[in-house]
Amino acid sequence: MTSDLRLIIDVGNTSIKMVCFDGMNAVDEVRINNICDNEALDFISRHKFSKGIYCSTVLLNDGFMDFIGNLHFPMLYFQPGITAVPIRNLYKTPLTLGSDRLAAVVGASLNNKGMDILVIDVGTCITYDFINSKGEYEGGNISPGIEMRLKSLHAFTSKLPSIDAEGRITEIGDSTETAIRSGVINGVKREIEGYINIFGSKYSQLYIYLTGGSHVNLHFSEKNHTFAPANHNGTMPNLVEDGLLVPKGLNAILEYNKEQ
Repeated sequence: MTSDLRLIIDVGNTSIKMVCFDGMNAVDEVRINNICDNEALDFISRHKFSKGIYCSTVLLNDGFMDFIGNLHFPMLYFQPGITAVPIRNLYKTPLTLGSDRLAAVVGASLNNKGMDILVIDVGTCITYDFINSKGEYEGGNISPGIEMRLKSLHAFTSKLPSIDAEGRITEIGDSTETAIRSGVINGVKREIEGYINIFGSKYSQLYIYLTGGSHVNLHFSEKNHTFAPANHNGTMPNLVEDGLLVPKGLNAILEYNKEQ
């Protein structure tokens, strides 16, 4: 049986994720800071890729484009509003839509066709994106991420210190450090709760995907329903954590364009 290895590259604001897919299954991954790192070259050398796809939330520099141009297999550049996708995009300004946001909803819809899905991505920014049961991407919202909130409190005030996200979190801060960290982290959690409450009350069979937030312990749990208020019919939303949601979506987009 021949393999069908695809290279998926997701360039984010803080790091680059490279994933190897064999068909529709992820088999290897690496996270790097620079495409010219030895880790990237090692990743390429240990897999016999036949094709690939990449997307970016930042402007791509010459070094990255040289890297892509020197690969011995074709790479598709995913651009919302230009590249065909296997869902209907209702966003009014598709050319300005973040490629990671659209790829994430494609990834979430892969195994949940006919379902209403809310995708929450906690990264540099926190994004909330919704695709309905008809397979239509309706849009979403963008909010400052945790690090951005912490840094802004220091940058836009004269006395508040710079605080790291890692550390003690309390319900009520008992020092300036815990007041800032707890205010930001608990605020994000309650923001997420609010979105889940709103969508859960409107859609009785809602699927919620959380991605990008493992490093700040924003976990859903069957025993901890902090993030999972009941739907209006009393049932709990279907909660899924998936750190490979964007790469899975990119791989599905690559597959779709191959068929086209």
